[in-house]
Amino acid sequence: MKRIIEICCGSYEDALNAYHGGAKRIELNNALHLGGLTPSLATLKLTKKNTNLKIITMVRPRGAGFCYNEIEFEVMKEDAKSLLENGADGIAFGCLNKDGSICIKQTKEMIEIIKSYQGEVVFHRAFDCVE
Repeated sequence: MKRIIEICCGSYEDALNAYHGGAKRIELNNALHLGGLTPSLATLKLTKKNTNLKIITMVRPRGAGFCYNEIEFEVMKEDAKSLLENGADGIAFGCLNKDGSICIKQTKEMIEIIKSYQGEVVFHRAFDCVE
C-alpha cells in the first residue's frame, strides 16, 4: 500500500507553506483550535489558483462534537456542494449519533453528494469518538 502524507492546514497561508515545503496533498480547514471547521470558499479558491495541491476540505459547521441536527446537516450538505463545485478534490467529514455510533443516514447522504462530484470521501477524526 502506498502511504499518503496529508498536511492539515488551517488557512491559505498554511496551504502555501505546505506547498512550498513539498506537500502534494492537504486537508484544508479553518479554526484548527476548535478541531477544524469548514474553510471559506476564498481560502479554497486561492489555494487551488496558486498551488497544484490535492485538496480535501473539511466540512464541519461548528466545534463541540460530531452529532448534527437537521439544520446543521443541511448547511453541511450545501457546504460540501459549494466546495466541490469550486475545486475541492474531496471532503472530510464525520457524523455521529448521540450514543457515539456512526450516523449511517447522514453519512450515506454525504457520500452520495461527494461521489456525485467524483470527489474523495474521508471520514475524519469523528471515527476516534465512536464507541
